[in-house]
Amino acid sequence: MSWRGSLLTLLFLAYVGFFTTLLLWGNLSEEIDRRTEWGLDLAYITFMPLIGYLMDSTTFRYRREDSYSRKLAEWQTLPIGVSQIIAGRFMLYLLVLFVNTILYFGAQYALLAELRELIGYGGLVSYMLTWFGYGAAVGALMIYMELGYSGRIYFRFCIVYLVIIGLGTLLLAAFGHCLVFDSIEAAANRHWGPAAGMLAIAALSIGGFGALLHRRINRRSFWT
Repeated sequence: MSWRGSLLTLLFLAYVGFFTTLLLWGNLSEEIDRRTEWGLDLAYITFMPLIGYLMDSTTFRYRREDSYSRKLAEWQTLPIGVSQIIAGRFMLYLLVLFVNTILYFGAQYALLAELRELIGYGGLVSYMLTWFGYGAAVGALMIYMELGYSGRIYFRFCIVYLVIIGLGTLLLAAFGHCLVFDSIEAAANRHWGPAAGMLAIAALSIGGFGALLHRRINRRSFWT
């Protein structure tokens, strides 16, 4: 059944890719008012962690059926340790995120001549790694909540996270900042600092939340 999850993931990637690439083109070509830049930030900050997920049926039923907890309880019955469960979950997430990041930014670079004029191949790598690092950092937190708590608590966390994203995006716009264009500008100027910084944050996030998740799973009860 996993091919269906892969297909749904690619369809989701194509959906967000179409609209965000169109919005980016509009801003780069000045066909759209630059005051809409906040929409790019909102889209990137929201969907980058999500493209690390394979959208199988459990993705849509976790709140009602607590499917992630059920899956974790089933894994606990197998002859593998908690460390292997956590490592496997992170490895799957990072693999899917890496592949989808290449597909998304590669297609965007191929389609937008305006973007190619700003950044070369080296800049493209910097641009991709910056957002890959962000997705991996936030994804580590999401995996911690996914496996560490019940579906209802995970759902509430996602609502709070979306509110924080929305408010943060509006705050950045109020101060005249756009993270997407900041990352493009850094890539155009061959500044690898943002990419290196985000990758370092991602590594710390994965290590930190991985350790917290190990402790959390060992203390979880699956009787309720």
